[in-house]
Formats: sequence, structure tokens, C-alpha cells
Amino acid sequence: MKSSNIRFIAAAVAFAAAAIAPQAQALPSNSGPLPASLIVNAGGMEWVYAGPCAGAGSSCGTVTLSNGFNFATDAQWTVSFASLSALNTAFTGKCAAAYFNNSHNHCDFGDITSGYVWQSPLAPTASHRNASTSETFLVRAGQVPEPASLGLLGLGLVGLIAARRRKSRAA
Repeated sequence: MKSSNIRFIAAAVAFAAAAIAPQAQALPSNSGPLPASLIVNAGGMEWVYAGPCAGAGSSCGTVTLSNGFNFATDAQWTVSFASLSALNTAFTGKCAAAYFNNSHNHCDFGDITSGYVWQSPLAPTASHRNASTSETFLVRAGQVPEPASLGLLGLGLVGLIAARRRKSRAA
């Protein structure tokens, strides 16, 4: 077989493989460690403002779940935030989109005020809740204290109780 035919076949195979292979998804612009200053603690959970688009099926970027964060349930929303105003206040100046969104590294705080919060019961209508341009927030369980820390806390409480009993017997 001629070398030109081999090159043609190799090019055709490479083209076909590229056409049927899944397209690689762009990663968020900042894949470094997530700064604690961008995390909001509410309802015993940790929250981040992950981007200005719907978290899934979006036409303006895709949210990448990482660092243990996931999409919130209605129950998590309800326990953590009483209103859109409380949500907006909690996240003022805290945008983590560069760590979670593959297309946008900004957050649209005005959209929260207007009720465009993706998959949140805080949104005033289903249209606001399901819009592709609704803001996405992610949640993860709050940090659980280490067993050693809990043991020291318990030991301290036992010491305080013992000291109080000793003092009351002496009086």
C-alpha cells in the first residue's frame, strides 16, 4: 500500500474519532483551593455562589461540582435562608463562580433580588426557578468537629461540673 494511501486512511480515522468522541468540557478558570472567604455558613451548612447560569442544562456555561459541594434540596434552602433578601445579604461580595463555572467568573447579584435563583423555593415562580439564566448556589454539609475536639469539650464540661459541686459542698 502506498504511503499516501496510509496517510489518507490515518487522517480519515483521526477525523472520525474526533467527530464521535465526547467533547471535552472546559474547566473553571480557577481550579485552585477555594478560599474560605467565599463560603457562607447558613443552616448548619456551607454555601457558595457558583455562577450566573442554571446549574444543569444551561446555555451559558456549566457548573462543575467540586470540593464536596452539590446542588441544594428544597429542605436545605428552607433551613438556611428565610428570603431572597437574606440570601443576597449573605453573599454580598462573595462570588465563587471562577471555581465552579466553566464560562463565567462573575455573579449577577441583581438576579437574586429579582428572584432568579436556580432550583430554589425562594424563587417567586417556577419560571424564575427554572430559567437558564438563574443564579446557581451549591451546598455541602458543614464541617463536623473531630472526635478529639468533642472529647476535649466533654472533658472540660465534666471538670466544670466537678468544680461547681466541690464549691457548693464547701459552702
